Amino acid sequence: MTSPYATFPVHETIDIREMADIRNAVDRLVEAYAQQSNEASFSYRILLPRGEKLTGKSRRIGISFQGEFVLGLRKKNLVPRVREIRYLHDEAHYGWLLASPEVMERFEKKS
Repeated sequence: MTSPYATFPVHETIDIREMADIRNAVDRLVEAYAQQSNEASFSYRILLPRGEKLTGKSRRIGISFQGEFVLGLRKKNLVPRVREIRYLHDEAHYGWLLASPEVMERFEKKS
């Protein structure tokens, strides 16, 4: 039950298990976006916990992460050009791809 997006080429995969992990992850992604935005090569995977009692927690983490990421970009006066895809990564994780449109198009052409 693995999605084809599980093999999507990314610079880094970040596993977020708790709300406390969001700040560090957002800081890393905003810095990476600032450095790679001109290259159109931004691609990161976020893994969120999946399980019977974890869906609500994952939703809260995802919403908080998304808000913090957009806010972090705006604070640095960066315009977000990021496509996102959410998918089932494996039995224990939801996957969330954040990538520049160019990276997404290259992957979709190969698939």
